[in-house]
Amino acid sequence: MQKKKTDIRKQQDDQTDLFELVKNRYLPYWPLFILVGALAVAGAFVYLRYTTPMYRIAASLLIKDDQKGMGSSMIETLDLFGSSKQIDNEIEILKSKTLAREVIRNLNMYGEVIEHGQIKDVVLYKTIPVKPVFLQPDMIGPLENKLVPLKYDVATRRVFVDGKPYALNDTVSTPWGKMLFLPGNVFTGKHDYFLHISGEKLLAVQFAGNLKVSQINKLANVIGLEYNDVVPSRGEAILNELMHVYDAAAIDDKNKTATKTMDFVEGRLRIVTGELGQVESEMAKFKTKEGIVDLSEQGKLFLESVKENDSKLNEVNMQLSVLDSIENYVSGRKEGESMVPATLGLTDPVLLELVSKLSETEMELARLRKTTGENSPLLASLTSQANRLTPAVLQNVRNLRSNLKAGKEKLTAENGKYMGVLQSVPGKEKALLEVSRQQAIKNNIYTFLLEKREETALQYAAAISDSRVVDVAEADSFPFSPRRSMILGLSLLGGLALVAGFITIKEMFNSEVMFRADIEKGTSAPILAEIMQDEQAHPIAITEGKRTPVAEQFRALRTALSYIGVNEEHKTLLITSSISGEGKSFIAINLAISLSLMKKKVVLLEFDLRKPKVSKMLNVSVQPGISNYLAGHAVLGDILKKPVEGNDYFHLLSCGVIPPNPTELVLNGRLEHLLATLRATFDYIIIDTAPVGPVTDARLLAPFADATLYVVRHERTPKFYLKMIDELYEQQDLGKLNIVFNGIKSRGLAGYASGYSNGYGYGNGLGYGYGYTDEHKNGNIRKKRFNKLFNAKS
Repeated sequence: MQKKKTDIRKQQDDQTDLFELVKNRYLPYWPLFILVGALAVAGAFVYLRYTTPMYRIAASLLIKDDQKGMGSSMIETLDLFGSSKQIDNEIEILKSKTLAREVIRNLNMYGEVIEHGQIKDVVLYKTIPVKPVFLQPDMIGPLENKLVPLKYDVATRRVFVDGKPYALNDTVSTPWGKMLFLPGNVFTGKHDYFLHISGEKLLAVQFAGNLKVSQINKLANVIGLEYNDVVPSRGEAILNELMHVYDAAAIDDKNKTATKTMDFVEGRLRIVTGELGQVESEMAKFKTKEGIVDLSEQGKLFLESVKENDSKLNEVNMQLSVLDSIENYVSGRKEGESMVPATLGLTDPVLLELVSKLSETEMELARLRKTTGENSPLLASLTSQANRLTPAVLQNVRNLRSNLKAGKEKLTAENGKYMGVLQSVPGKEKALLEVSRQQAIKNNIYTFLLEKREETALQYAAAISDSRVVDVAEADSFPFSPRRSMILGLSLLGGLALVAGFITIKEMFNSEVMFRADIEKGTSAPILAEIMQDEQAHPIAITEGKRTPVAEQFRALRTALSYIGVNEEHKTLLITSSISGEGKSFIAINLAISLSLMKKKVVLLEFDLRKPKVSKMLNVSVQPGISNYLAGHAVLGDILKKPVEGNDYFHLLSCGVIPPNPTELVLNGRLEHLLATLRATFDYIIIDTAPVGPVTDARLLAPFADATLYVVRHERTPKFYLKMIDELYEQQDLGKLNIVFNGIKSRGLAGYASGYSNGYGYGNGLGYGYGYTDEHKNGNIRKKRFNKLFNAKS
């Protein structure tokens, strides 16, 4: 439970730190965020204004599944050709360039009329001034992409294309072959028009790029078609034409088998018709010659039996002939050949199904070879399927032929029996029976072929596609590109992200301390106070009654000294920094003045014996000073000064003559006597010493101090010094070390009159300084009001 509470508290702290970081790092730049955001949104509006919208046109197509019956189930059980790929095949066919070129040719899409506008160009489709018809599209270059001016003279009814005149409603010769210009349904002379001419290959590539074909539902044989176009009506016409061309191609493939069967039947009919006529002529001649009128009952029975037996034998012979035809087709077919031989008379369901599947596979291969490359996985799959079906068909043909031959031998043996019976028939009657037998055989074959021809003709006439249009092409009411809300949102986010990235990168490459968070991250030393940048740039920021934010922050620092144990008993305070220019002298002067305003006797020691600044800032003579005292050339009364007029509690021991050996001078033993005397006389002793980084003076003076104020300045102190500060704090080389974050500026473009920085080293501009005004501005008015109120009460 305790761990859970700790985790929750840690998470809340992380969220607070993140909120404060965002608030103090980015909030001061709010004008830049607003400016860039407004520009980004304006740019998005301009983009939307000048971008041509794109519409989505959708349609759906149902693919009928004709795999049914015992044969299909048996084949699937044997798994001779793998899983069905019918839907995938039809999708590839719909996406093929062959159908795309057919649609392009049917709709004559080689030239589109464009209206030139002041803001953007508009593609015209239905409402056009002139309709160009390309009669010889092959004359256009495959990859031609040309934009030529188009004008129409209403008075002369002439069309000007690329500056050349052409007659209306007449076949004319152009650089793009013969063309026909038909009158449009709208024309105004206020706009300029152009004719965009494109080659068939380029149009096919664009067609494929704008077309999307997919299976809508894996459990249904429904294909969804989507087409993207800048003109919705043109996109609808393209999709509808694509479905029409696809249906026509499917019907054409079906009719190929019917055509092959019809040719076979017609050929056989011509042969049988001739044979039947010859047999009938022979029978008539025989009857006339022999004078035969009727046959005996025995002859009639024989004739009936012979007819039935010969009919069966003839049917067997025809089936054997068809089997030979199928075997020759399967064994000797050429690559790409998809015409299947007739299967008349065959009743074996397995063979019929195998031949049908082989035919369908070959037709699929023929179609895919027109649309896909040789390395296509789908083409390889179908080729493998055809190779598996071929031996199955041949084996089935051999088995069936063997059965038919056995039946033929049986029928032939029965014929032999009938021939023995025939010997008992008188000679003339025997001859007549033989002729009648031939006539009956040919007549049966002729009748069978006539029936099959009619069946094939009906199949050819009633051929329909295996697909059905579920939804005709229909365009969306609104364009899908560009998406207005998404463009505006992304533009605004992009603009804000750009500014945030700029600020982050700018501060990432900054090697100086920028935030309080930088200090807290670099060292565990406590931060005692934060002091803002004094806009007046005066060395004395605090005086009696002064209420500026900087003065109030020094008062807060004065109060915070009690938290670190600095009081009238532990009164010595050392002030140092990492490098020169961090404002330690400014902090020392104003902290000393702040303590003196409480009627406490304060002495400030200018112990930076190398580059003294306190005397210069207070406009006090450097000599005599501390160096003179330590060298034995002066006494305390000679060097003690009152730098601020009217303040008898603030005293200064200036640097004195800059010595050549400051370190040795500090260690000569007179410093202890000086500090002991000062402790007995003053309430607070503040030592302004040299920076820790370059010299060791501060380390030498630290044992004499009760606490140390280490000054870190915004945009001045290098970040790598924070590690040194942390080591000084951990090893206590400077005693009770506390940090004063100095020189904090208002940041960003807002120019905030910042107050307290909320822990990140920058003013938040949220009114911390409310009620604190400089007495130089409003002091007199406030005093008059106070005196007036006091006198009235008196």
